[in-house]
Amino acid sequence: MISRTIQRFIVLGSMSAGLLSLAPPVICQTEESTIPITVSEVREEAMAPGIPASGTVFSRNSAQITAGLNAQLEWVAEPGAFVLAGEPVARFNCSAQELRREELQTLVQREEVRAESLGRELERMEKAALATSLLQMDRVRADRDLALMEAEIGAVRVRQTEAELERCQALAPFAGVVIEQMHRGGEDVMRGAVLASMTDTRNLEVRASVPIRYLPRTRAGGFAEVRLGETAFDGQVRTVVPAANAASQTFQVRIDLPAEAPALVAAGQLVEVTLPLAANAAITVPRDSIVLKSEGAFVLRIDEENMAQLVAVELREASGERVSILGDIRPGDRVAVRGAEALDGGDRVTIFSEG
Repeated sequence: MISRTIQRFIVLGSMSAGLLSLAPPVICQTEESTIPITVSEVREEAMAPGIPASGTVFSRNSAQITAGLNAQLEWVAEPGAFVLAGEPVARFNCSAQELRREELQTLVQREEVRAESLGRELERMEKAALATSLLQMDRVRADRDLALMEAEIGAVRVRQTEAELERCQALAPFAGVVIEQMHRGGEDVMRGAVLASMTDTRNLEVRASVPIRYLPRTRAGGFAEVRLGETAFDGQVRTVVPAANAASQTFQVRIDLPAEAPALVAAGQLVEVTLPLAANAAITVPRDSIVLKSEGAFVLRIDEENMAQLVAVELREASGERVSILGDIRPGDRVAVRGAEALDGGDRVTIFSEG
């Protein structure tokens, strides 16, 4: 017979076996956890970015209207008046010049009459040569010649006075608006005095200040975006001034505004400009692949074993969704785009898609 003690051990062993059969099997996990990402290829391409710059609106034509003679003003156009090209901006009282012209014309006529009289006298003396001394003939001839010369000088002075009379109206050199009035009707002014200022409100340009490092890649003829608040329009780059301001280290770019611009902006307003640069070969990556840390900018390069490598880069220029960089990175490398912010160097990744 089996003792009760042995029976107890058998029962306990059977119960233990039953419990072990109910326990789940233990599985050894050997695969490392991975981070899902999307990647994009590093490319070498021609980069033509648009750089931001500040600018000011100017009129293409702006002038100070000056007095062309010493006279009394009769009238000067008021500020805000629109004047067509060739129309008067100011008028003078030119009665003194008109009287001077009449006086000079009379003097010319007198000298012509005297010269004619001396000429007839010389003819009589030449006919009566035996009864006239040579000294008298020479004297009459000289007086006649002097009278002719005086008549010519008087005629020149008449033309000078007529030229002054043509300046009795100060004419607008272009169509524009009077923006300032320096003198009023009734004032006596000297020649060269500034009477008024006017500007062309229909032909506008933007003068933008651009960092000097962009001068080799800035060309005339392209189109730049000009923005004033929510308003934006395209202007054509007319000229590039290849001289730097010593204080700001910038050069000037002048941009012609379109015909509709005067309805949106006025001379003197500040605007923002996006200026196109000439294309330049560069190594580029998507914007979203750039990881910014306190130490600088980085990208996460994905090697053939799908391991992430943290690579420091220098950011250069941006165009659309691409950014040009400098660093230990080559065309054809893969960089993390979506999910890059969650990676560190040495992480293993799972690639969902490639862009």
